[in-house]
Amino acid sequence: MTSYRLDDIGEAFSWCDLRDFITNIPPTPDSAFYRVKHPQSWWWTPEIDFLGAVLTAIQWGNWQRGGGRGDKPQAVKRPLDKPKAVKGSVPQSGDDLIARKEALKKSMERTQGGN
Repeated sequence: MTSYRLDDIGEAFSWCDLRDFITNIPPTPDSAFYRVKHPQSWWWTPEIDFLGAVLTAIQWGNWQRGGGRGDKPQAVKRPLDKPKAVKGSVPQSGDDLIARKEALKKSMERTQGGN
């Protein structure tokens, strides 16, 4: 296997080759790229998912045999990789979008008018 460095892109390794390489990386936790893209849940495998289901079933069985006293068992929650939302980054309504457009227009007019 040939190893490449970032300096090789454009010469020995084209940008298209890099795109194809990244596109075809297997989506498994063995891939460092996958671990970077899913930092909170890369370790969550089907086996862990199955063990979580077994744990929940056992907890429910114990709860039932105990006569239903106490809190109901909760299922094991799968970790999620939600991107951190940036406040104000997505318009919440059409009016919000129109207001942003007007503000941008006024800002552009001020910038162009100052020349």
